[in-house]
Amino acid sequence: MTIARTGQTTDYSNQGTEFEVDSKTTDSAEISESSYSPDFNKWHGYYREIPELRAVINKLASWTFGRAINAKGSNKKKLERIKGFGKDNARNVLKNCWRTALICGDSFAHIIRDKQGRILNLKPLDPEKIKIVANAEGIIIRYEQEGTPKKYDPEDIYHLSYERIADEIHGIPFPEALEKLILARNEILSDLRELYHRTVFPTNIFEAETDDQTKLNSIEATLNEAYKKHENVVVPEGVFKEIKKVSQPQYAGDDAGALNFLKFLVRVFITAVGMPEVVMGWGEETTESSSKIILISYEQEIWDMKLYNEDQAKDQLGITFTIEPAPSLMDELVADQKKDKGHESKSKLDPNKDG
Repeated sequence: MTIARTGQTTDYSNQGTEFEVDSKTTDSAEISESSYSPDFNKWHGYYREIPELRAVINKLASWTFGRAINAKGSNKKKLERIKGFGKDNARNVLKNCWRTALICGDSFAHIIRDKQGRILNLKPLDPEKIKIVANAEGIIIRYEQEGTPKKYDPEDIYHLSYERIADEIHGIPFPEALEKLILARNEILSDLRELYHRTVFPTNIFEAETDDQTKLNSIEATLNEAYKKHENVVVPEGVFKEIKKVSQPQYAGDDAGALNFLKFLVRVFITAVGMPEVVMGWGEETTESSSKIILISYEQEIWDMKLYNEDQAKDQLGITFTIEPAPSLMDELVADQKKDKGHESKSKLDPNKDG
């Protein structure tokens, strides 16, 4: 009898694990028409409020678009016409579109043409107000803008989708898989803020020599006002029986564990976003050699994003250009390797030469 094996050698089905990952189906077209609208306001809120997330997305966009956009002839003239909201240039507009796609999964820009069909401008739109409409085969047939309302043909919208998967007609928000991690980060920062605040400004419990509520209210108001202004208070003898200080919130104890947990969350965040610590401007337990290898691995992801944007501009806008990337460490390592080989060859030719 043949036993089918799936690679799992231990049966965990009866061990009552509490953690489960929900299955998720794609937003595929199943009727005559289907539609999707990005939840831009939600993810835009995360981008604006979480500094680490904002820094990562900004760096991804900056690295993707490198130092310049290079084009020749008619392609260069087409790029020069793109002014966005009037004060932009082509690189700013295209970078804006890519950064927006990272934030909520999709970005949209109106392709403005003259009567001859030549591109005059590219104007980014609010993704929250754009609906993608596809037919039963999953092919986009139009875009609808809420508020106006207005409908656009597919060729009139420059549409970028980040990490579109399977048969979906939209991309995936970059922060989507980070949401629980971000919430945990916010929670511990709030706890640490309270912890350190109570260390500097402890909660004092005063036991007064009266049970008259009016007098108690008056004493409390006097103390709170003095505490807020960091002033001294003079009270008559016999007003207080005892003063107790609570320097930290209940159960707080030592803050070392909380700080370690925060560092752990930062480490998980950095791993999850695929952004090396050295790119963020710091790096613990990282040598120069290991940093170079890490950066080279990171560059591969950037090259993929770079090529995606070049291809989409060519396919959707009819504009061919190349993005001039930032200097690559791969070039430096190749150059060093050639120097080492050359030095090794000379040493072999001259046995008296000390390598």
